[in-house]
Amino acid sequence: MAIKKSETGNRRVRKATSVAPPVVTEPRQAVAPSSKPAANNIEEEIRRRAYELYLERGMTPGDPGQDWLVAEQQVRAHHAG
Repeated sequence: MAIKKSETGNRRVRKATSVAPPVVTEPRQAVAPSSKPAANNIEEEIRRRAYELYLERGMTPGDPGQDWLVAEQQVRAHHAG
């Protein structure tokens, strides 16, 4: 509760107002899980696989773009079949 002073100096107590929950007019629809992963998850998998390729190469300098393309091909092939 909040305590507030009036103009005359007397203390007044203001009661907290209650907030009603929102009214739902339509029931929520269940979202069916997708059999395909989201695009950002695939991108994360590609990024991880490209890094694995770098590690498999012994962390020697190489072409990050080529690592990405190989990783992308491998990840997409994995998800396609």
